[in-house]
Amino acid sequence: MSDLEIAADDTSAKDCTGPRAQAPQKLPGQVLTVIFDQATQSTALGIERAITSELSSWDLVLPVGRDSFLILFDKDDVDTAARKAEIVSQKIRAAAVGQFVSQLVDIRPQGGKLMRTVVAENAAPAHGQSAEAENRSCAEKPIGENGSTDFEVGYAPMWNIRNEVLMGYAVLPVIRNTLEGDLYGRKVLGASTQAEQLYALDTQMLKTQIDTAEALLPKNFTSLLVSQIHFDTLSSSTSRKAILEIAKKIPPHMKGNLMVSIVDIPASTPSSTLAQRISGLSEYFRAVSITIPNSDFPIAACAAMGATSVSYRIPPDLSNAAIVAEVRKIIGAAKSAKLLTVFEEVSDLNLAVALKKLGGVFITGTCLGGIEQAPGNMKQLTVKDLQGSSQAA
Repeated sequence: MSDLEIAADDTSAKDCTGPRAQAPQKLPGQVLTVIFDQATQSTALGIERAITSELSSWDLVLPVGRDSFLILFDKDDVDTAARKAEIVSQKIRAAAVGQFVSQLVDIRPQGGKLMRTVVAENAAPAHGQSAEAENRSCAEKPIGENGSTDFEVGYAPMWNIRNEVLMGYAVLPVIRNTLEGDLYGRKVLGASTQAEQLYALDTQMLKTQIDTAEALLPKNFTSLLVSQIHFDTLSSSTSRKAILEIAKKIPPHMKGNLMVSIVDIPASTPSSTLAQRISGLSEYFRAVSITIPNSDFPIAACAAMGATSVSYRIPPDLSNAAIVAEVRKIIGAAKSAKLLTVFEEVSDLNLAVALKKLGGVFITGTCLGGIEQAPGNMKQLTVKDLQGSSQAA
């Protein structure tokens, strides 16, 4: 195992199918969208005048229907576009035309694609809403119950490497094509650490997991669906009860296809605290997985809490030898506790093979091809298949 070598640039190498077309030389650097809750024809004209008064003659304003505007800035200058976008928002607020949201995005070519990055967002609330709520950016707002958000739902394949079978999918929120690549999981909230946002994200993904299974099971869908619940969500008794109320509504015939994974557990968490917070979940799901923060976490205690597996995210900065040492320790402790193992964010097929030899059971990661738009049914997915796909790419 000591001669295991993992190419750090393996993922990018898969995309090199030949000479790439040159990126266009001229693209709109920044685009501002402004969307109104309601706008009459007369107020729309007033809005357009307010917008154009702050722009140069070379900035292009495009009305989209009656309630939306698209502004293409002439110069590729993020700071100037952000300043103009803020002034436009101030002018619209001053016009008192009602509720609206605006979003400034930076668009540029990268890796053969156009990458979209949100630069700034603004909103004017409905009448009577607090000034504090008005000034929050979209990234700081709690996600609504009905989920008007900037992310989509993605499905990350989960592979049973012991039996070489594609056996399930993690249900994740995803923002695609940012400058940092695809953002998923908690990353879609940006730097926010607000508990209410995590709660809203967790409940939305849990409901999506259940709805997806409900739609697919009549079609003889046999794969597992896994939804994440953040430890912070379970720290509140109110949030914990709400999660359990959602779980209680899962029909019995769906239980065999649904799992939950508890994530972002602080390393110093006492076993008693963790047991209290996940209490009751195993009653409603086929399995509960605990994502451990490090290999020193008390894995033996996880089984007593009702967990069926422990999960470990492969740190991107560890050497191959360090990864193998961590994995061997985790697998040994999990076997002793009669728990299965899940290794997340495995980016290299060679590492996947090494995990199998060490006795790992499940993995997720880009070596499986990345996050998909829809889940597929369980199927054989051997190392040979993946190697062939990698060579073909």
